[in-house]
Amino acid sequence: MKKLISSQEGIYIEKKSKFICHLFNVQSVDEVTEILKSEKKKYYDARHHCYAYIMGDDASDIKCSDDGEPSGTAGRPMLDILQKEGVTDILCVVIRYFGGTLLGTGGLVRAYSSALKDALERSEFKNECEAVIVKYRYAYNFDAKISSFLRDKKIKVLTNDYSDSIEITIVLTKDMYSDTDLRLVDITGGTIEKVDETECMYALD
Repeated sequence: MKKLISSQEGIYIEKKSKFICHLFNVQSVDEVTEILKSEKKKYYDARHHCYAYIMGDDASDIKCSDDGEPSGTAGRPMLDILQKEGVTDILCVVIRYFGGTLLGTGGLVRAYSSALKDALERSEFKNECEAVIVKYRYAYNFDAKISSFLRDKKIKVLTNDYSDSIEITIVLTKDMYSDTDLRLVDITGGTIEKVDETECMYALD
């Protein structure tokens, strides 16, 4: 899944109606509520404040709103785009200033979708995948071989701690975890100690 790193405003104008899209990182309904309050206060003179959000590692927490626009012309099209983009923990708010001319169902879908697409194209995202963060402890005489193995496999090392023994914390995609663990056991003749492991979503790019 992708997550928002930095956001830029998206703009779409048709028949003097102006559509302004803002993207936000969110992880709770309370955050969504506060952002919507802030947007409505900031753009108090706008006709509509439509939104869509996706949250959760499995992107299962979703909701959208047309905020007075004809049903299915704003929130749902925006939610569909976010789902197709494979993003999560994101809130999209599109503010509409009415230009005096009705756009029709198709025109509204195009306008809200275009404002969101413009914001997505301007913003920056990171890719996250299912991963395991593992801490190992091993003797100094295995340091060179283990360091070489990790470099060859391009495995990300998060921390190194050199004391009576060596402790390293590495991050692995779930599909490479078992093979890496077995290889480290093999390198150390079974003496390596697994201190801790945590499953998570992690941006490995």
